[in-house]
Amino acid sequence: MMERIKLDFMIYPEELKRCYVKEPVLIKVIDPESIFLTGILGESGRKMVKRGCRFYFTKKLADRLIKMGVARKVAKRRRG
Repeated sequence: MMERIKLDFMIYPEELKRCYVKEPVLIKVIDPESIFLTGILGESGRKMVKRGCRFYFTKKLADRLIKMGVARKVAKRRRG
């Protein structure tokens, strides 16, 4: 079982069904402090990063974060 992350707030999971990212790239942020300083993710985001959560970003933003050394692209895990 995955360890749960205590947050001060989060999006209601059902709302995620309405959300999408155009040209999504799956990334893992490797520098929690730098991603926080970019203003993209706040304190709850930093907590998720520290626990290894992966995020979808647009290709343009993901490429920029990768170039800055803040994140790396990851392959999606296959099920089964």
